[in-house]
Amino acid sequence: MLTRVSEALVKPGREEEFVARVRELVAGFPTTYEGLLGHEVLVDLDDPRRVRYVSRWRDEQALEDYAGAGWRTDPVTFPDEDEYLLQPLTLRHFRHVD
Repeated sequence: MLTRVSEALVKPGREEEFVARVRELVAGFPTTYEGLLGHEVLVDLDDPRRVRYVSRWRDEQALEDYAGAGWRTDPVTFPDEDEYLLQPLTLRHFRHVD
C-alpha cells in the first residue's frame, strides 16, 4: 500500500473556499478509482493555510491510474487552483511497512 500526500499553502482568507473546493472534487474518487483505499482532507491546526490531501492506494498501478505516468513527481491539480495557492503543491509518497 502507498500513501500520497499533496500539501497546499493557501493564500490568506481563501482557506475555507479552497477546502470546500477540494472536498467537492475528491468526493467521487472512491467510486471512480478502484485502487483508492481511503482518503481525507486535512487542515493544519497551527496554520490553517496548510492543507493536505492524503490518499492511500492499493499499489503503484492504482496510483498511476489516478495520477498518470508522472505520479511520483507531478501533483494532480484542478483548473484555476493557482488562484488559491501561495506556491505550487508539494508532493510526497510513503510505502506502508507491516
